[in-house]
Amino acid sequence: MTPSADTLLAVIELQNAIAAAGLNADEVMRLVAERAAVLTGATRSAILVVEGSELVVRAVSGGGKLAGPAIGGRTAHEPATGDGTSGDGTLLSVPLLYGETSVGVLEVKATAGTGFVAEDAATLRLLAQVIAIALHRAYTYPRPRQDTQHDALTGLGNRRAFDERIQAELTRHKRYGHSFSLSLLDLAGLETSADRLGQVAEDETLRTVAQILQQQTRAIDACFRIGPDDFAVLMPGTSVAGAHIVSERCRTRIVEAHLCEGGIRPTFGVVEAMTETADELTTRARAALAVDRGASRA
Repeated sequence: MTPSADTLLAVIELQNAIAAAGLNADEVMRLVAERAAVLTGATRSAILVVEGSELVVRAVSGGGKLAGPAIGGRTAHEPATGDGTSGDGTLLSVPLLYGETSVGVLEVKATAGTGFVAEDAATLRLLAQVIAIALHRAYTYPRPRQDTQHDALTGLGNRRAFDERIQAELTRHKRYGHSFSLSLLDLAGLETSADRLGQVAEDETLRTVAQILQQQTRAIDACFRIGPDDFAVLMPGTSVAGAHIVSERCRTRIVEAHLCEGGIRPTFGVVEAMTETADELTTRARAALAVDRGASRA
């Protein structure tokens, strides 16, 4: 059975998008999990990769987090039969083949009474090849030198970069009196939305927020992702009043973006640096964040 022309075109477009964006293996698996659910009409999809003697969930779409047992509850070394496709009507799975070795599985699950057809199995086998190519590249070519200063998902500075930059700004403030402000951003509702909409929606939200922060700040400012749903912006030469204006502008753009179907509530904690330590400054900013969070719920 061959997938329909529309499905073949969708898979080709997916491959082109992956090549154009230069996605790594984990990013490819998250994207393919999302497409597998869409193309087969599944309610949930998952990609599991063999690690040692276990199958470990590496990507999931349609709800749930990237941890837990396989949808099908099989072991890592269960042999494939026939063309490798298996299922019970509402569960369909195909192996991920690296050469002639099965290194994982792509699974989709449907609601009771709906089930899958032969075309769905053919579609999954095509998508499994997309994943296999990404895994082949990851296993075959050496990884580039690790970037210790940037968050891989958003491209913003990471926690390490934030700690170094805030210490440098505090040193300049103490020696030369150069003022700066700190704005912390928390995305309230992100975890709940991710449970409901899936990992792809969460990742897209984080990337969009990062773009908004960069677009609404100056080149001299520095934006960081310092936690799973936490961001920070350092604004040299900016008073607390000016930092509030920037933060409110970012808040407006985030709300207008209607991220995760409007389930995100951005809250900010804005403070201007004084003669203090980095911990004291961030503690004041988190206190301001808590006040803003309470006001947003009122």
